Amino acid sequence: MGLRYTRRPRIGPFHLNVSEHGVSSVTLKLGRVSWRVWSKQRTSGLSSVDLPGPFSYRREGRSRR
Repeated sequence: MGLRYTRRPRIGPFHLNVSEHGVSSVTLKLGRVSWRVWSKQRTSGLSSVDLPGPFSYRREGRSRR
């Protein structure tokens, strides 16, 4: 397992996921809802919703090919 470099800077309500290969995705977070605006894998839409307590909802993702 190799060493990875990742950063997640915030610009207002936007979160950028940055790795050694550049920006991998941009997420808009409003309150409890996170919405993926853009990603290199061309997947967008609802990412997750924080629920009360220690729970959260995350849409099931597609398997990588």
